[in-house]
Amino acid sequence: MATETRLPLARLCEPGGLPGGRELLPGLTASDWLARVAAWREALAAAAPGDVALFHEDAGEFSAALFGAWQAGRTPWLPGDVLPATLERLATQTRLRLGELPDALAPAGPGEPAALTALDPAACRLVLFTSGSTGEPGAISKTLDQLDREVGALESAFGQRLGDAQVQGTVSHQHIYGLLFRVLWPLSAGRTFAARRLAFNEQLTALGDSPVALVASPAHLKRLPANQDWSGLAAGLRAVFSSGGPLPPDAALDVRRLWGQAAIEVFGSTETGGVAWRAPGGEQAPWQVLPGVQWRVEQGRLHLRSPHLGHDHWLATQDRAEASPLGGFVLLGRADRIVKIEERRVSLEAIDAALLASPWASEARVVPLPGHRILLGAAIVPSPEGQALLDAEGRTALANRLREALSGRVDAIAWPRRWRFLEALPTDARGKTPQRDLLALFRPHMPAPVWLERSSDRVRLQLDVDPGLAVFDGHFPDAAILPGVALLDWATRLARQAFPVAGEFAGMDAVKFQHLVRPGDRLDVELTWQAAKGQLGFRFSSATGVHASGRLRFQAGQGA
Repeated sequence: MATETRLPLARLCEPGGLPGGRELLPGLTASDWLARVAAWREALAAAAPGDVALFHEDAGEFSAALFGAWQAGRTPWLPGDVLPATLERLATQTRLRLGELPDALAPAGPGEPAALTALDPAACRLVLFTSGSTGEPGAISKTLDQLDREVGALESAFGQRLGDAQVQGTVSHQHIYGLLFRVLWPLSAGRTFAARRLAFNEQLTALGDSPVALVASPAHLKRLPANQDWSGLAAGLRAVFSSGGPLPPDAALDVRRLWGQAAIEVFGSTETGGVAWRAPGGEQAPWQVLPGVQWRVEQGRLHLRSPHLGHDHWLATQDRAEASPLGGFVLLGRADRIVKIEERRVSLEAIDAALLASPWASEARVVPLPGHRILLGAAIVPSPEGQALLDAEGRTALANRLREALSGRVDAIAWPRRWRFLEALPTDARGKTPQRDLLALFRPHMPAPVWLERSSDRVRLQLDVDPGLAVFDGHFPDAAILPGVALLDWATRLARQAFPVAGEFAGMDAVKFQHLVRPGDRLDVELTWQAAKGQLGFRFSSATGVHASGRLRFQAGQGA
């Protein structure tokens, strides 16, 4: 399919733009889709002004709402999830919710496509979110012109290879990669695309040998079962794309072996848009820029000038790179993954690589932990050998073997001090591992208790209230204060460690909160247990005085 036959995104809704009988999604024609766009436009035209939040798992309805919002002069904000914290942040920027969001606006019925017009590509915008290097979501605004230029570059680079393949994906269209590859590119280039993303490998094999282009992520591709019958998919697969992070060489080899072709890795970000691509198939290969993108390396960092940026200036990225003698460039890791520990510069990616070079880890991510001095935490997915050691000898033994693997390769001051062993690294809908999710693994809800006295019905202990406790998140944003409900939770957790409390919580009596608990406080805790009554007495105090006291009731007689 030649690039010049591509219909610009701004002209999709203009009269005569899309052939009415063209199938956009299986069972959905262009006429049907335009009627949905018009319905969304009419609903928004009658609603209060302001930006809108849009979330919908169905790519067809999502795209209709997206273009309907642009037709109504609105700016859609695309959250990556529907978690309460996400919606709370969105509430300060948007007036209305569309799609599968609480209290969302919905069209009354089909609209009138004749009322639709061509869009102004410079005026139409949307807002996407990126986690960035800090883990906090950052809002990135994109114009329709930027998006259309990127779609044009993709069609120029890969359109002939895809031909008339149907576009399927395992990633969400609520993020830039899925939005472009799963929705906007096929809309513009005349390819059908699936309404729902694929969640299971069985859904991939069910596609059979029909022509298909797969939009995937490293998180999915590195877990392909070798015992699955992939012959049908391999016969019809025109291309498989991977983005959101590096594809491990072993996974790239598996894709080529099982599916008969190398995965096309796409390098870019929400901020930069698509930058470059490669298809290494498990071998080392430099990155080749997409059409229209220029690059250079200055002081070891990659600089870009691109039509996807929204300006014509050179952008200094946080990616370390060098030119390849084979053409293109080689990435050397992120500059923002360099930290200083005791005045020495430490590469977190070098530590990751050293851990992965051991026989004990199949995945590894090291993160700096917040505090007065930098300590590193390591999130590890054990290899089969590592899991066997973990099962046989425990966490300490596996952590010691991993430390031994770092010896001679990483300065001892940069060895991780805290370890988390997981079945899989946390990933979001893009297949990325967000920094905030990694940090959450190392942030307990309760301090580690220091037991002073223990008997069958009474214990005394101390708790040091660390400012990094996750329980401080989201409470009292203007001051770090421990919520009172946290003390009740701690009393219950500690009681279940100290006494045979097996019953469910049934109520509380004489509970008093007398002084605030702040970060840095050292709490003296006294718990008493009356098993026959199922009653727990608690008292939290410090040099300030008594912070909280009272009694908690559990199902009477339980744990007696």
